[in-house]
Amino acid sequence: QWAALSVIHNAKSQESSGQVNSAVGPLTDMPATSTPKKQKANEHILSSHTTRILEGRVEGCGYHRDGTRVEVQCDVCRSNLPDGSFMFCVWIKRSSQQGALLQTDLLLQNQSGNSSGKRIDEAGVGEVLRSTVDLEHSRACDGQFEEEYQPIRAVGKGAFGFVWKAIRRCNEQEVIVKFISKARIVSDCWVDDPMLGRVSQEIAILTRVQHHNIVKVLEVFENGSYFQMVMEKHGDGLDLFEFIDMQPRLDEPLTSYIFRQIVAAVFYLRCKNIIHRDIKDENIIIDKCFHIRLIDFGSAAILVPGKLFYHFCGTLEYCSPEVLQGNPYKGPELEMWSLGVLLYTLLFSENPFCDVGEILDAKL
Repeated sequence: QWAALSVIHNAKSQESSGQVNSAVGPLTDMPATSTPKKQKANEHILSSHTTRILEGRVEGCGYHRDGTRVEVQCDVCRSNLPDGSFMFCVWIKRSSQQGALLQTDLLLQNQSGNSSGKRIDEAGVGEVLRSTVDLEHSRACDGQFEEEYQPIRAVGKGAFGFVWKAIRRCNEQEVIVKFISKARIVSDCWVDDPMLGRVSQEIAILTRVQHHNIVKVLEVFENGSYFQMVMEKHGDGLDLFEFIDMQPRLDEPLTSYIFRQIVAAVFYLRCKNIIHRDIKDENIIIDKCFHIRLIDFGSAAILVPGKLFYHFCGTLEYCSPEVLQGNPYKGPELEMWSLGVLLYTLLFSENPFCDVGEILDAKL
C-alpha cells in the first residue's frame, strides 16, 4: 500500500535540462499490483529547467510527523498531462525490509510454537533479529487473549500489524485475529472510545458497525504492546484478488450480484459517516456462495462536514485522477472511483489503467 503521494514538480515538456547525481534504481522491481494487468516499459530520463531527474527508486530513512523514524522507499514517476506539460510524482511507502522482518516472524511461528531454539539462516539476519522476532511474538499473544485463543497459522500482514487464524479454546471455533501494534499506530489514528477506552480508529469503527457485507468483530483484547481484534471467519478466507486470479467465467448476473454487495457495504458505511479509503479486490473476502465481506479498515476514517483529506492511504491502481494530482479531497468521490475500477476488474480480470498517465487521462 502506498503510504503517501505528493506532486513534486510541474513543468512544460519543452524546457531544457541540467544534471544532478542520484542513487536511483530502475522501477522494474516495484511491488506487484493488486490485480494482474498489462505491463509497460516506463524507464526514461526526466528533465526540468535545472536538473535531470531519473525515474526509479530511492531508499532511505524519514521521520513521521509524530516523530517516529521509519525506513522508506520513494518511487519517482513522470506523467504527461493532456495540455502538453508534465509532472513528477513521488510515492512514499515503508521499506520492503521492514515487511521482510515481519514476514520472517510469521514464518518462524508457522514452523514452531517456540522459536527460541531456531536459527534464521537467511543472509543478513542474525541472532539479534531472532531475539527481536521472539520478543515480538510473545508481546503479541500475551494476556487474556492467549488464555482464550490458540493461534494456528499466519494469514497476512499490514502496516499496523499482522493477521492470524486461531481457534477458541473452549469450543474450537475458527476465527481470524488481527494483531495491531500500538507502537505503529500514528497519533492521528488514536481515538477515545466511550465503551473501549483509548483504541485505534480501526477498532473503534469496526466495533460500531454491523452489516452482513462487512467483517464482524467478536471481541477485542489488549496488552501493553498490542491490540488483539478477534473477527468472525468468512468462508475459506479467499479474497477477491485470488478469486479473479483463478479466472472464473463470470456472467453479468453473477458479477452484478457480487458488486451489489460491495456497494451495499459502502452505502451502509456512508450512512454512518465512515469512509473506508482502501476499497480494492484484496480487501474483499468471498465464500463459496459468492457472499462477500469488506475487510481491513486500517485506513478508514470518520467523515466530518467541511473536513478534507490531504493524504492518499490506499492503493495506486484504485486512486482517482484528482487525488493523484495532489488535490485535497472529501472522500466519497475517491470511493466512487475505486468502485468503478473494481467493477471493471471484476468484468475483465485486469486493471483498467496501466500507469499514472492512463489514470490521469481516464480513458478506457
